[in-house]
Amino acid sequence: MPDVPDLAYACRLPPEDAIAYLESKGYAIGFSWRDVWQEAHAKAFTAAGVMKVDVLADLKAGLVDALKEGTTRQDYLRNLTPLLQRKGWWGYEAQVDPVTGEMAGKGLTPRRLATIFDTNLQSAYMAGRYQAFLANVADRPYWQYVAVMDSRTRPAHAALNGRTFRHDDPIWRTHFPPNGFRCRCGVRALDAEDLQARGIDLSSSEGRLSDIEVSTSRHPDGPTATVTRFEYAPGKFFAPDAGWSYNPGAAALKPFAPPPLDDLPRTFSPGVPLPDLPAPTRVAADRLLAPGLPPEDYAHAFLAEFGADVDQGVVFRDVTGAPLVIDEALFQDGAGNWKAAKDGRGPFMRLLAESVQAPDEIWLRWEESREAPGTWRLKRRYLRSFEVMGDDGPQYGLSVFEYGKDGWSGSTAMMSQADRGPAARLRYIERQRDGFLLYRKPETP
Repeated sequence: MPDVPDLAYACRLPPEDAIAYLESKGYAIGFSWRDVWQEAHAKAFTAAGVMKVDVLADLKAGLVDALKEGTTRQDYLRNLTPLLQRKGWWGYEAQVDPVTGEMAGKGLTPRRLATIFDTNLQSAYMAGRYQAFLANVADRPYWQYVAVMDSRTRPAHAALNGRTFRHDDPIWRTHFPPNGFRCRCGVRALDAEDLQARGIDLSSSEGRLSDIEVSTSRHPDGPTATVTRFEYAPGKFFAPDAGWSYNPGAAALKPFAPPPLDDLPRTFSPGVPLPDLPAPTRVAADRLLAPGLPPEDYAHAFLAEFGADVDQGVVFRDVTGAPLVIDEALFQDGAGNWKAAKDGRGPFMRLLAESVQAPDEIWLRWEESREAPGTWRLKRRYLRSFEVMGDDGPQYGLSVFEYGKDGWSGSTAMMSQADRGPAARLRYIERQRDGFLLYRKPETP
């Protein structure tokens, strides 16, 4: 059996875990592939633009048969094509509900069916592999990323080939294959003897994972999504495609359970429009720092706004009276490396300090820890919008504090998509406005 999983292998044997993963899914309807996001795919079967459950059921049944019977992609297309034609779901035309006259979805073509087949079988197979690996971690606790390494392999995927991490390294939460459409990467499980015999060095993702916003359309101000990237070499990153920054096997095992002590009421019900953020605060361009400074200088500039300094933190009481620890940890990763200049935030440090001192809004919400899955942390998000004189539309400052045994301490501070257009920046900050609205700046007459 090859170590690198591929669809040929997935169709040769009936992998029980993969079949169980696929059969356990319900159905979710979404017109765009963005409508059903990441972990939701582990619980629900979907195909972008297919708005009828009976058609989704046909697509899913064909995939389950492919896993059980070993049928190929060609068999899948041949069996489904006449069925979809009879139901009026074949071709490039938009589907219109004959009763209501409303658009009911997008038609299916050979290319779309091939993508549905490849994507779902690879995801199901790798979810099954993950669950099998997890059951054997006592004997094989080390997992190695494996790329196919041929002319079709994407360079960033190839860069991870052979990288070996412990099974509980956070990288497997976001980079367990597949990492994009038609990704053929896989994982092999190893023991300590394998590492020694093959001379394999163990890697760690500590301090090398970060979230970024990527575009999900060709328009510069189009929709964006958050993905997690891994810095595999200084200044070189590998990020899964938008919508793939999750582990389907781990997501399938995760129950639908609220975080502990989830007694925070939602300020706004789902679907209810949020009020606009208060009008941006106008600031002079000289409030920005020069680009290209050392990251320590940027951290110092932020801390100085509170009367603090590197190695000399302070306790600051926010507008609600809550005590916040302000120190250099806001701008250091787990390994103690500076991150004050990441993602273009450096020149905006003074404005980020203002987002904590005089926020437009403060939101509370529970978030699951990336470093310790299953552990939930209460996060406090400080939002403030700025209009820098002569700049391209408003900028948005975001500072995040989390509650721990020592009270509220800084988690991160950043500008919202500072290098992108106004629409992209606004969309990002709107996604942070979720949970319980603890504070909102009073409106001025």
